[in-house]
Amino acid sequence: MNLKKITVFNYFFIICTLSPLTGDGVWVNYGWELFDHVTNARIAALGNATTAYAMPTAAAAIVNPFIVYEPQDKIELTHQSRFAGLINSDILSGQVITKKKTRMGFNILYEGIGSIPDTRETLLDWGLDGMFGTQDAGEGNGILDKGERLDGDQVRYFSQQQVGIHGAFLRKIRGLSLGLGVKILSYNIDIYHALGFGVDIGTIRKINNIDFGFVIRNLPSSGLIWNHGILEATTPSMAFGLHVPYSNGTLPLDLHTLLNIDISGNMRHLGTQIRAGTISLDSSFGLEAVVKKRLSFRFGKNQLGNMTGGIGALWTGFAIDYAFLATDLNSGLGNHHLLTICISPDWIRKFILFEQEL
Repeated sequence: MNLKKITVFNYFFIICTLSPLTGDGVWVNYGWELFDHVTNARIAALGNATTAYAMPTAAAAIVNPFIVYEPQDKIELTHQSRFAGLINSDILSGQVITKKKTRMGFNILYEGIGSIPDTRETLLDWGLDGMFGTQDAGEGNGILDKGERLDGDQVRYFSQQQVGIHGAFLRKIRGLSLGLGVKILSYNIDIYHALGFGVDIGTIRKINNIDFGFVIRNLPSSGLIWNHGILEATTPSMAFGLHVPYSNGTLPLDLHTLLNIDISGNMRHLGTQIRAGTISLDSSFGLEAVVKKRLSFRFGKNQLGNMTGGIGALWTGFAIDYAFLATDLNSGLGNHHLLTICISPDWIRKFILFEQEL
């Protein structure tokens, strides 16, 4: 069994790191954003700055796979609407206990965009005289010149869907507890489809009541193999997180202050906040106030510069969270809304039995 695991890991290591050096592979700065921006409402409301915050939610393992150690007895369902409803996504999250008494977190992510217009065939590129075959100035240059027009009947529509599976579990390596996140991605756009594999590694350490988190994503590289034979490999990135909790015994209030730094290479983020050569540094922060461990108010700013906020309520066996992400003033693409519902299977069983007794 161990030999099989090593063989599979070595196979993906070779595919993701050596293939781009051949004619069939390329290094890219995109492809795995599904695991970066698709999350639940609680994390989004805190600006995704939860690398060091071990909150009891299964989706937190996407940010840092080490957080799977925090028990989570609820099934979560999250719906997200982004860019004024143009993009919609969903997450199903939870935890299971294996036969070896190992807790494993799982997240199933989906994102879809429908009715994307393809206008490549709409230009009647017939030149200034508007007649095909005369070889006059402008004919066949790919530019809409005077005398040319567009044929609306040639507009074609296609869609894009992404399905991701994220599994997280704890392992000890040389005495150090690490969270391992395994990612599988199915990517479909028009007639093209790809299958990808990636690995994240993360940990959290507490020093003087302050939590420090560290994550390496896409290690040693994440790759997408397309049906036309091209392999796209994404370079690794890192994240450092800080979590400062505060509670006062005289007040029913808990505060959680979060700070996060994402480091990417190869000019990956074009709108980065700080750049040093090809290295991008993007910061995010969050603040959560929990009243009587039942009602939560959240604020933050994510690495894209969006102001975030949200509210959450917790009952026995049931919780609901809402997040609002303000639009970038320069984009005008609209606000984002997320809604997460958490339900305990035990609570459902007790409710059904109670109804049957009545």
